Amino acid sequence: MKTTVWNKLVLWVALGLLLLFNAYTLVHAVTGVPIFFGALILLLLFLFARRFLAGRTERFLDRGAILIWLLILALQTAFILLMHGNIRYDAYWILDQAVEMLDTHQFSETLAGGYFTQVPNNYGLTIITYWFLSLMQFLGLPSSCFMRAVQFFNMFFLDLSLLFIFLSIRKLRGKADSVLFLFLCALTPYVYVWSPYYYTSTTSMMFACAAVWIWLCIRDSASFRKQCLLAFLLGVLCITGFKVRATSLIAYIAIALFWSVRHEKGSLKKHMRPILVFVLSTVLTFFAWKGIVAHYVPFDTTDTALPITHFMMMGSRGDGSFNRDDLTYTISLPTAEEKLSGTVSVIMERLSENGLSGNIRLIFAKLLNCWADGTDSFTAENALCSDFNFLHPYIIGSKSVFLTSYAQMFRCLQLFLVSLYCVFSLVRRHQARSGSDGARQPDGMFLLALNLLGGMMFHLFWEASPLYSIAFAPFSYALCADAIGSSSTWFSERPRLFSRASAVLSFVCLAACGIFLAVRFSPTAAEERVLSDFVVNQHMETNAEAGPAMEIGQTWTQTFEADREFNVLDLYYGNPDRENNSSVYHITLSDEHGSVFYDGTLLGSETGYDLAYRIQFEPVIPDGNTVYTISIEPVSQDSENYIHFGSQDCSRVDLYPHGSLSIGGEDTERDLSFRIVNLHIGTLASKKEYCLFALLLLLLLLFFFVKSLRLIYQERRTVS
Repeated sequence: MKTTVWNKLVLWVALGLLLLFNAYTLVHAVTGVPIFFGALILLLLFLFARRFLAGRTERFLDRGAILIWLLILALQTAFILLMHGNIRYDAYWILDQAVEMLDTHQFSETLAGGYFTQVPNNYGLTIITYWFLSLMQFLGLPSSCFMRAVQFFNMFFLDLSLLFIFLSIRKLRGKADSVLFLFLCALTPYVYVWSPYYYTSTTSMMFACAAVWIWLCIRDSASFRKQCLLAFLLGVLCITGFKVRATSLIAYIAIALFWSVRHEKGSLKKHMRPILVFVLSTVLTFFAWKGIVAHYVPFDTTDTALPITHFMMMGSRGDGSFNRDDLTYTISLPTAEEKLSGTVSVIMERLSENGLSGNIRLIFAKLLNCWADGTDSFTAENALCSDFNFLHPYIIGSKSVFLTSYAQMFRCLQLFLVSLYCVFSLVRRHQARSGSDGARQPDGMFLLALNLLGGMMFHLFWEASPLYSIAFAPFSYALCADAIGSSSTWFSERPRLFSRASAVLSFVCLAACGIFLAVRFSPTAAEERVLSDFVVNQHMETNAEAGPAMEIGQTWTQTFEADREFNVLDLYYGNPDRENNSSVYHITLSDEHGSVFYDGTLLGSETGYDLAYRIQFEPVIPDGNTVYTISIEPVSQDSENYIHFGSQDCSRVDLYPHGSLSIGGEDTERDLSFRIVNLHIGTLASKKEYCLFALLLLLLLLFFFVKSLRLIYQERRTVS
């Protein structure tokens, strides 16, 4: 094995870019002193955990891994069942189409305004969802449970991803580091808040993680039969993962790069049969998927499908986020050739206008968009819950600031540890210059680093979003665990440094947190403020068509159920010409007993544009679970200029099963787009909650400090 210029180039460029991206994002992700100290406390926790695991038996590590897996599964299950969250946007249309296919067995050309004529890249996950729901239907699962079923299906993909990374780390680093990886995953909030997401961001990660694990098994296996079987499976996963999300191919690019710098003389000949089996498998799977798509898609998408350049166009300005004007522009171009040429011309124009400095700023803005958020948009993604329960204030409501802060602390630590991994790897490469050729080659963890780098680089050229970092997060967590393990090894060679450094850091954190908690007690647990929590939500933001228009003589009535106090009704609508809108609507809110809580008039000229119309009234206090009715009646309405009240088709997937919309007394199989809110006076946390949290945090830091002092005492005793 020789160290070549190519090897050095790949190693130093890859590690250098990964260090640059993570360090730059880290600088912008640390938004305050509390976030910094929170990340530092988590670092101390993981360092002590790694030190604890280092001296354990294999039996202990095996049992510890099982217990952590059970904890993760239990918390994910509880999160899905308690949150009652609904998937939204593109993910919702995948589910909606899959449910319709249970009857039609083919894609719809008109569903969601022709959504599936525009995004054929989502056919793969939709077909897999259809197959899964067909199995659930065969097993007798009612259609009302399909939403939860696909969320548990998502959890299956998510946990398989973690399992494959866990197995890879155990193969490369041993059981202690693999258990540390699981412990890190158990403490990250993302593993839980991602559980209900169900979209390509979460499902595709399994295919990339599985590719890495299978390739490591092929590389280490001495059995040609086993190598060929795994290579065949790898080919199936390659094309299937590509059909779910094209970024799955990054894993195979990473494998090719890693092999190019790690292969030994004669390895190509040694692995020729598995390579040929892999190629054959990918070809067969490709044509199989081509036939499957042709079977389920009865229409031509040549001129309607969004080209690849469309997503690059959206990523060519601002911070690269989704832009509706760009979508409207691409859809307006009638043919595939015009779509391609039109989007390319816009890209070139924008890049030219940006100039060199502007394009560099664009790249780093997109990097921060994907990775610096720290929440992966979990507040927005989990906010679409139909009915309220006690968990919602802490996840998406008035008290969500605590989970948000913890997520930001964890993201800062994540970015720091990946940067530290790069530093350790670069130092090892430098120190190995005078060693053997093998010592200068990258180990298997570099393969995981290449996957993470590929994911970070891809979205510098594509549309950017915090959700897009999800598919590559398991690789980031693996590098975090490796950085902690390397730090522990480095400290084990310098025990006095570790004990003294941990004593100083834990004492500083203890003092700083004590002061901060004392100062923040009053603003957090004593000072009252206006808080907002939803009670009922049917504003599902699915980007659907707005539904039927209201006509004179029709009365729209939407029922809903509530069992807790509320005082606000938000109605969602479109009003394109407010100045000339002379329409008038009579709106009432009443309960099943005939009591009227609001009776008022909505004037078209007094509303905004495509906003929620907020109606506030005296608090309504239900006596148990009570049925309420929203009634909207047009008093006068221009035939061309009027308010369009949004509603959602619930004939296939009922996002709000506790009520329905009737027009003129007839059920429409739709729901009005509305939200019931409780504005109330309160504190961010109760005094008991705050004191319990402060006590636990200070006890943890005190434990670290005492543990460090004991290490110092033991060292002195050994010396004497």
